[in-house]
Amino acid sequence: MPAGSRRTARIAFIALEVSAAFVFFVVMLHHIYHFDFKPLAALCVPILVVFFSFTGLLYSRGRALPDGEGQTRSLYAAERSMQATMWYLLGIIVGVSVYGLLVYFKVSFDPTQPSAAGFALLLFVAPYALMQTGLLFFMRAAWIIAPEFFGRVNATEIRRRVQR
Repeated sequence: MPAGSRRTARIAFIALEVSAAFVFFVVMLHHIYHFDFKPLAALCVPILVVFFSFTGLLYSRGRALPDGEGQTRSLYAAERSMQATMWYLLGIIVGVSVYGLLVYFKVSFDPTQPSAAGFALLLFVAPYALMQTGLLFFMRAAWIIAPEFFGRVNATEIRRRVQR
C-alpha cells in the first residue's frame, strides 16, 4: 500500500475509532441517566459475544497460516482482541456490581426530577471506562489485520493462498 493511501486509511480509521467511541459514550450516558439498564444489557452482551468470536477466529487463523508476517500479525491481533474482551468483560462485571449495589441500597433516580441521588450515577464512570478501553483495544486489533484484507487480490494469489 503506498504511503499516501496508508496515511489516508489511518486517518479514516482514527475517525472511525473516535466516532465509535463517541456513539458508545452517548448510548451509555443516555441509558445510565435514565436508569434504564435492560436495553444497555441487550447492547453490551452481544458485543461481548462478537469480541470472543473475533478473538477465536483470529487465533485459529493465525495457527492455520504458515510461519511468517501474516501469522504473526494475526496472532498479535488475537492477543489484542483477547485483551479487549477482558477489559470489556471486566467493565460489564463492574457495571452489574455497581447497579446491584445501587438497587440494594435503594438508590433511585428520576431524570425528570434531578436530585443529589444523581451523583451516585457517577459510579458508572469506572465500568464505562473499562468498556471503552475494551472497545478501543478491539478497534486496534482490527486495524492490525485490516491492511491484509483491503488490498487487491487476483485469482492467482487466491489460489496460492488456498493451496498452502
